[in-house]
Amino acid sequence: MKKSLHFGFLLLFPFVVFAQMSVVSTVPANNAKNVSLNTTVSITFSEAIDTVATNANGDNMSFANIDSVTSSGFSADQKTMYANVVLKPDHSYFIAFIYMKAKSGAILSTPVVYYFTTGADFAPYSVSGTVLSGSTGISQEGSVVGLARVNIMKDEGKNGPPPFAAWANVNSNGTYTIPNVSNGTYWPLAVKDVNHDGSLDPDKGIDVVAFGDSIVIDNGSKTNLNLTFMNFSPKIFSETISIADSLAKNLAADKVLRRISAWEADTLGRSSSWEFAYTVNNNSAGQSISVQSSGSKTNILDLGYVDWLKQLKPITNYSTVASSATVIANAENAGGKAFRRLPIPDTLVFRIELSIADQKFGWFGPLGFDTSKIYWAAAYTQQYQVSNNQSSWVRGKFFLCDLATGAVLLTQTVGVKQEEAIPSQFVLHQNYPNPFNPSTNISFTIPAANFTSLRIFDILGKETAVLLNGKMDAGDYDIPFNASRLTSGIYLYQLRSGNIVETKKMVLIK
Repeated sequence: MKKSLHFGFLLLFPFVVFAQMSVVSTVPANNAKNVSLNTTVSITFSEAIDTVATNANGDNMSFANIDSVTSSGFSADQKTMYANVVLKPDHSYFIAFIYMKAKSGAILSTPVVYYFTTGADFAPYSVSGTVLSGSTGISQEGSVVGLARVNIMKDEGKNGPPPFAAWANVNSNGTYTIPNVSNGTYWPLAVKDVNHDGSLDPDKGIDVVAFGDSIVIDNGSKTNLNLTFMNFSPKIFSETISIADSLAKNLAADKVLRRISAWEADTLGRSSSWEFAYTVNNNSAGQSISVQSSGSKTNILDLGYVDWLKQLKPITNYSTVASSATVIANAENAGGKAFRRLPIPDTLVFRIELSIADQKFGWFGPLGFDTSKIYWAAAYTQQYQVSNNQSSWVRGKFFLCDLATGAVLLTQTVGVKQEEAIPSQFVLHQNYPNPFNPSTNISFTIPAANFTSLRIFDILGKETAVLLNGKMDAGDYDIPFNASRLTSGIYLYQLRSGNIVETKKMVLIK
């Protein structure tokens, strides 16, 4: 339901001092020519890499236009990342490391972009211009500019990260030059992770992004390409009503609004995504309107969600309800702030969810309140991620609030032992979806910190990819796998952690 831009960049955050790690060397060297078609590419850092953070972020950490990686891993001292690759003749390549974290907690001081080619020379053209702060007031220093081969606004997230052709750092004065660009059509963008959290979330109103119209390189360089930063402020509920009402006119005629929710709200009652969920077609299907800070759209709801949703009473009037800011303020004063400040382990994340709904089948059940009414509710939870689309809370504090005034009527604190929520045994789940084309996710649980690998083999036992190969902490993991370079067929994925090994089959259908 929620869709936001997540490229995973970690750059410079002014006024905050971080310990820094740096790049010692790269193989091939930057701007190397006549590189062998079968080679090993690597990057060595000044400190041992936090491989858990690296594996958890996956494609959010680095970008490259290499499309054939036969294996990858880390050196024994974990200072070097490497990949054995098969390259194309007379072709230019880049590798960009935007985020990296050391075991000591130090971070990459400056984004690293390096190029090499299998030909005698690089593609001859360049793209240059200036990144502008615009109304954001954010310094351009520490940002990065890239050229995508697809329209990011339309195609991002459909089949993994968008395919990029090139990257370049932005200078302190905002200027940039992207070298080694060949003929073709590209969509430029600039990004900066202002809050330095390793993920680009411009729809939360902090990080910034700039999109440009498509450009065509046709036997000549492109100059004076200016990109202006934007951010997208999250909205309080009242700011979404007119947008949702307008879009609702396009839904099925028999639509019934049954729940309004904000998945990740802040302590001002704002969210980057509000969902209005309807049953349609005589309650046999569902549609939702998602009002996001970066735009709005209509979705088809999963039938399992519809089966639960149709139990809820219709919401007939929401234009005069209490402000979401008032609801959050009341929840904060009623114990939400104290819960929010509780210590939280690295394996969990804190979230606030808001909803307007019949709460009988929600967080409270029939706990001594009038179940004939519609209420505001706020859920403060500590959660762990089961998969890309599923999370589960470990403990939470829930607030039932009057719809008209936002006053807290009922609170409920629920908690389970984390060790019960996170299985203590070694578990390798079936990949999902399966069969798949071309992307799937592999989820697993390891009960103790151990050296862990996750490898892909074809049916004859030939290794085709290494998704993980390093020290991993105990916990649940969900690892994406893109098989766009593989042919249709049956593949095996093998998880090894310590002395425990398990293998399962998956089917790629193109």
